[in-house]
Amino acid sequence: MIADREYRIHTLGGYTMKLSKHAEAQSKSRNIEYFSLMLIKLFGHSTKSRDDSEIWIANKRARREILRLIKAMQRDFERSAPPYFVEASDGTVITTGRRTRRIRRK
Repeated sequence: MIADREYRIHTLGGYTMKLSKHAEAQSKSRNIEYFSLMLIKLFGHSTKSRDDSEIWIANKRARREILRLIKAMQRDFERSAPPYFVEASDGTVITTGRRTRRIRRK
């Protein structure tokens, strides 16, 4: 049970994940980024273990999809015109584009 252990909450893009102190230490010692865990949760699949916890893994197909996504994101940010988006106060994305000029601010 995670309820009686200390844990740290991580949030990325609206997704939240609790990591126990043990999981935090293991991730750090094994150089596993929190973003990688989130990608496994988004693209991978889970199986139940004997104690009803879930084991999340990324099979070959999921890893291929994750790598494709990372390469596409890398291309986006390596370009001379990086992407941007405009978000309304309710969280809706109004438009997207590539920044070719300086952004006007209030």
